[in-house]
Amino acid sequence: MELPHIGKNCQLEHCHSLGIWKLFIDAEVACPLCQQTYCGEHRLPLDHSCSQWSRVDKQLVQCDTCQHLVKAPDAEKLTPEASLEKHKASNCKFYLYPPNGPIPKINRQCTVKGCKDIDPRVGPIRCDGCEEDFCLRHRHPSAHRCKSLNDDEDRKRDRKLAAQEKVAKTFTPPVKKPKIKSVAVKSKNGGMVELMKIKSQAKGSASVPTSSRIYLYVQCPKESKLDFQSVYFDKLNSVGKALDLIADTCKVNNKNHTLSPTDPERLELYKCPEMAVLDKSCSLEKCLKNLDTVLLERQGSVSIEEDNDQ
Repeated sequence: MELPHIGKNCQLEHCHSLGIWKLFIDAEVACPLCQQTYCGEHRLPLDHSCSQWSRVDKQLVQCDTCQHLVKAPDAEKLTPEASLEKHKASNCKFYLYPPNGPIPKINRQCTVKGCKDIDPRVGPIRCDGCEEDFCLRHRHPSAHRCKSLNDDEDRKRDRKLAAQEKVAKTFTPPVKKPKIKSVAVKSKNGGMVELMKIKSQAKGSASVPTSSRIYLYVQCPKESKLDFQSVYFDKLNSVGKALDLIADTCKVNNKNHTLSPTDPERLELYKCPEMAVLDKSCSLEKCLKNLDTVLLERQGSVSIEEDNDQ
């Protein structure tokens, strides 16, 4: 970014670039012949078609090492070529033009390969992105393909990904929650007549005292191809024990003792119609009551439906 309050504009008609000479030296840079101010690219007489070039009788030459004008004193009567040779031999210190206020040679060169355009008056300009020295023409990151440009692209990409992630978390689309498809209960009204009816047909162990019995309807697994069963158990028994007895009644292979809790072949006892999995360590009287319906089924065979409610 240029600083409009510092320096002067290049006086070349088609340029007018703003100079920044006062940032680096006390005096403004001007053409040594016509004394007009120019930018770094047009500072030398040959770069701006200097109107005073002819009056020096073509005795000025430009050093390709320090990029400055060279002229030997008239008393030495040296040719321009000889002046340039002695100038270079003096490590670019002698025969500088104009002779007043000699300009020291800048040892550091522009980092861009093959470029020797560092102005002796201004000196090298350090890039904040890569911390390398450049001439005026290559001082901008885009002009020397600065590595900081890639860093900027990485930061932009990271900010974009972070923004997308935040938007995704803020505007999460509704998720359809899966739920177990309910199974109809066998009991109609749960009244005394219903209880008397199930007591007359329920199957169970005769050793269970009448006062300790709990009467249930059992929906057998699909693989058993059996319909509802009316059974009774000791209400003090655990759900796990009742599951084993029901599996025997339905004649299905029960390998729960060898299967992991998430194995699809594992048998579970579900309370209908809410299809809640019964805790195997819980006693029957704590989680069930007379005339309740339970379903024995393998985890992987339970029907699933989508619930749109949130």
